[in-house]
Amino acid sequence: MGVSDKEIVDLDIEKFNDITKMDGVVVIHLSAEWCGPCQAFTAVFHETAEQHDDVIFASLDTDTQPELGAAFNVKSIPTIAVMRGGAVIFTHEGSLSENALNDVIRQARAIKVEEVRKSVQAGLSQS
Repeated sequence: MGVSDKEIVDLDIEKFNDITKMDGVVVIHLSAEWCGPCQAFTAVFHETAEQHDDVIFASLDTDTQPELGAAFNVKSIPTIAVMRGGAVIFTHEGSLSENALNDVIRQARAIKVEEVRKSVQAGLSQS
């Protein structure tokens, strides 16, 4: 496959606010430049991105965007976060294989956005 042609969004606060308004699946790779395992996972992340035109793939550098890293409650990197309908529906600390990441995306697609929104609203009304 070689070098990835699909654009990976570099997340900052503004772009993050934009993607939280989307109904589709968003896969975020939280990492840092100095992190060896993060760099190793980048190839898998890019290869998987090539297979999913309907999914937004984004990268978040926890060193340059610490407030976003904190919003995801990141304890270790790499971390994968999957969002749907503006809500985080899956997080995983550590790398994933290409097959595992594809499976997570398949499951995220199967979730009904309306159910995510109801769940978020129910959680907000309890606080």
